[in-house]
Amino acid sequence: MATEKIFIGIDNERIELTGVEKTAFLEQRAKSQENQALLETEYQAKKQARIDAITKLGQASGLTTEEIEAILNI
Repeated sequence: MATEKIFIGIDNERIELTGVEKTAFLEQRAKSQENQALLETEYQAKKQARIDAITKLGQASGLTTEEIEAILNI
């Protein structure tokens, strides 16, 4: 099984991370990816809530589907 090699640059020098530094880097990268996924999920939920609210208001005020879509910009 091949292990992933991680390199960083410090003062134009390429250094391979090993041991504790590599473990910490991989943990931080995984945490960052998890945070990004959570932000994306939250964004999509808010976007859908906005679409639902505008659609409901549009229907209640008698707007056509085309008018509602124009407001939503879709």
